[in-house]
Amino acid sequence: MITDAIVVSTPGAPFKYQQVELNDELRPDEALVRIKATGVCHTDLNFAKEASMPDLFPGVLGHEGAGVVERVGSEVSKVAVGDHVVVVFSCCGKCKYCERKQSSYCDFWFQYNFGIGRLDGSKVFSDPKDGKRITSHFFGQSSFARHILVSQNGLVKVDKSIPFEKLAPLGCGVMTGAGAMLNVVSPSSDESVVVVGAGAVGLSAIMALKTVEKPPKRIIAVDIVPARLELARSFGATHGVNSKVRPELMKVLMDITDGRGVDGAIETTGRPEIIKELIHAAARKGKVVTVGVGDLSAEASANIFEMVNAGCSYVGCCQGDCYPQEFLPTLLAANEQEKFPFDQLITTYPAKDIEQAAHDIHSGKTVKAVLLWD
Repeated sequence: MITDAIVVSTPGAPFKYQQVELNDELRPDEALVRIKATGVCHTDLNFAKEASMPDLFPGVLGHEGAGVVERVGSEVSKVAVGDHVVVVFSCCGKCKYCERKQSSYCDFWFQYNFGIGRLDGSKVFSDPKDGKRITSHFFGQSSFARHILVSQNGLVKVDKSIPFEKLAPLGCGVMTGAGAMLNVVSPSSDESVVVVGAGAVGLSAIMALKTVEKPPKRIIAVDIVPARLELARSFGATHGVNSKVRPELMKVLMDITDGRGVDGAIETTGRPEIIKELIHAAARKGKVVTVGVGDLSAEASANIFEMVNAGCSYVGCCQGDCYPQEFLPTLLAANEQEKFPFDQLITTYPAKDIEQAAHDIHSGKTVKAVLLWD
């Protein structure tokens, strides 16, 4: 079938809205989903420039889709035609991590989500003009397209009354930030937390604390955009730090915490120098959590003596350490109760205007861009 998609031809090339051929022959576990809205994540923008993955190009990115199930394969039991769904990462559903509902650590995570196509490497998009293959299944979905094929394990059924533009960001950024805070940091009321980067992920982490009965006593937001620090305060941050004005992060955090350090830190930018500062600023038994990835070859280092004596933990967090099929309905329920107002972050754009959306994200004008396909 012919459908529309946003294609990146080579690393660093602009996003191009064009027609593509979709091989819509369903495998038994797959569904055909008509995408109605797609969130734009920094990961999409970063991978669009990633020269170290040449097999990704030409390709269709996008991993925050929301839409309607149009057809299902013979073995699909979790969704039905007509269901409204959020599209998330894919997993096998059978390994020990999937059985534990730790599906973002599936044994086949990389193959399903960064394997440049389906699990077996096949691609479902092609150029209708010359038949050249176009990479599909980025994060198991490639939702920068009007129609996609996706495994049922990558679908979360949701209420049909919820607007698609509101659903799309849940697929990665919002889920990642909220999950990192609630599932990994999990702070108590006598602790201090810091979130570095007040974008969609970081702000979701901060506002997630509105859902707990007793939030931590200090909630510190760090960013370089004053308007985003104000947003963080409106969502519950007790302190806002402009790191352009106050670049010595360790010193600032130690000052705010009266020299005790920060109990829980979430780093969203993927910058090694910031991770190092957060480790230095950690309280005893403190936890530093990385959710952001910038340079794919970046490495962080820590002093072993310091880590041992402080009992500090440095951990990675993939997709919020959550089971989306249960976690996303919880976030939507909190939103309905006005405890998790993530929809206030959203700015919508026609899908054809993705270059403008990307520009507004990079400039800081837009926190969460969502593309509309209709």
